[in-house]
Amino acid sequence: MRETHNRGFKGVWIPKEIWLANDLGWSEKLLLVEIESLDGEQGCWASNEYLATFFSLSKGRISKLISSLKDKGYVTVDLIYKPGTKVIDRRIIKTTRG
Repeated sequence: MRETHNRGFKGVWIPKEIWLANDLGWSEKLLLVEIESLDGEQGCWASNEYLATFFSLSKGRISKLISSLKDKGYVTVDLIYKPGTKVIDRRIIKTTRG
C-alpha cells in the first residue's frame, strides 16, 4: 500500500522544536516530520508525487511546502542531474536538524 509498511514504521513523533515552531504551519510540520523519517544517511529521495499521494495534496502544494521549508532553513534541497545533461535525475532533501 504505502512505503511506510516497508520501512518499519511505528508511528509519528514530532520533536519539541518542530511542534513549537511558530514559523511553521501544520502542513509544514507534518511534511517536515515525514521528510525526516525518510531522511537516511543519503537524505530523503521521495518525489513530490509520492508525498502528494501520502498527504492527499497536489504535487504543486508539496512543491510550495518544500520551498517554504527550504526558505526557512529547515531543509536543504540538492538536485542530481543525469550525466552530461540538464535533466534532473533525482532530488535529495536533507533536514538541517542535527
